[in-house]
Amino acid sequence: MSVIINDKSEKEITLKIDNGDLTKMEEVLQRWNFKDIQSFWRFSVSVLLETEDKGLWIKSDGKPIPIAPADHSIKS
Repeated sequence: MSVIINDKSEKEITLKIDNGDLTKMEEVLQRWNFKDIQSFWRFSVSVLLETEDKGLWIKSDGKPIPIAPADHSIKS
């Protein structure tokens, strides 16, 4: 995925999604039955904003597993 930032005065970002990232996004849209990409982004951003203490979990084999962005994705 590459990010192309347009004029910041317009508060707009254009994302170019390709390769494996596009395949994963299409799978998520289908699996969660989102009506469109805008609905997916609104849901994703809302989950991250509403999560207390930056804590998220997924269930794997019936057990909660904490998840977080990879270290290389976070500012040091």
